[in-house]
This record gives sequence, structure tokens and C-alpha cells, in this order.
Amino acid sequence: MIVMRNMDELFDIDLPDGWIAAAHACACNPMKFAHYPADWCVLPSEILLPRSLFYLRIPENCAFTSLEHPTALTHPTQIQSDSPRAYGLLNSGTVVLRPSEEAMSGLTEFLSTSPLVSTFRFPDQDLLAAFYEGRWKPLPWCYNALKTLRKIHPPLWRDEEIRCLHYIFAVKPWQTKVVDEWEKEMYQWWWDRYRLLEDHLSQEGDEETLKLIRGNIAQ
Repeated sequence: MIVMRNMDELFDIDLPDGWIAAAHACACNPMKFAHYPADWCVLPSEILLPRSLFYLRIPENCAFTSLEHPTALTHPTQIQSDSPRAYGLLNSGTVVLRPSEEAMSGLTEFLSTSPLVSTFRFPDQDLLAAFYEGRWKPLPWCYNALKTLRKIHPPLWRDEEIRCLHYIFAVKPWQTKVVDEWEKEMYQWWWDRYRLLEDHLSQEGDEETLKLIRGNIAQ
């Protein structure tokens, strides 16, 4: 993840006691990952589409599908009693909450006793969505800008509005420079910031930190 713009306003959002705030999970599965929930899948008839076209299929049960710029920045999809199941799922990349012993105790107890735990596909965020069901406030996409939204949901996406960019999926910018064409610019944003950090550490003469960081970066 990289922070693209200041987002201190999250400290001032109206959040009831015992609630959290987070952006929705994107309930699209354009890559046809087998471990994703069944109601995220593209149609079986599309299984032979080339990878480059997988992103053209957007299921209607995704909370991002109906959103457009600029209202997507201020009016994220709300969760109603008749909303699709996936509307109640969050992505845990950015979460706003008030830490407390009570919250920690509740989460620990839920994790130890709930029969739902064995059904979780995405353990951390499924845990939060289940524990805080009815008590989480949707954040606009820009605070947890999943990289795939740029390709899958272009009506809502604007590069200049990103607060925090989330490099979802296994391959991260620091692991490779070989990515699909549509990802290259976003990955370059990470590398630009990394080079600035390298320059800063070099100017400070902090060779120990540089060595540590470079040992974990694809060169």
C-alpha cells in the first residue's frame, strides 16, 4: 500500500461507539480464483475468455458496480436489509476503529467460539465483517483503492482522488517489475516512492537500513 494523499480526515468521521469503518470488498472475480465465494464468480460461459477480457465482467452483487465519479467519493454504497450478501463484506486494507480492551475481548471470544470462522475465505476481513455485522460504516473507495478497481470499475476511479492505493493479490510491486500492461503505471508509482526513500537514506548515510530494505526488493 502507498499513501497518495493525506487522509487525516478519517480521524474525524462520525463513527458510533463499537463500530468500525472500512471500504467494501470488490465482489468481482475476473481472474476466476477457485477459492473466491461462489457469488463472486463470473459466468461459466465466460471461462474461455482471454485473461485480458476477464475484467469486462462485473457482477451486479458488487457494491462498486453502481458507483460513478464524483458521487462515489462521498456516497459509498450503503448496506440495506435487502442488499446482496456481498454488500456486507469489507476489505481490511484500511480500517478505522477505536481500539479498546472491550473490542479486543469481543473479537477474541468471537474467534474462539463462532461456527462461522471455519467458513471464512478471507480470514481477517471476514472476521471483521461478521463480528461487526450491522456496525460497520462504508468508506469511499479512495481510502482503500484496490488496484483492480481501476480496470474493473472505471466509472468511479480517478487517479488524482486516491488516498491510499492497495496492491491486492500476491504479486507486489517490490517483488517484480514484470506485470500486465494495465498495472504498469500503478506499480511505477510505488517504485517512484521507493527511489525517493533510497535517495533519502543515502543522503543520511544510513547504509544499514538501505541494505536491509534492498534485501527484500526485486532489483
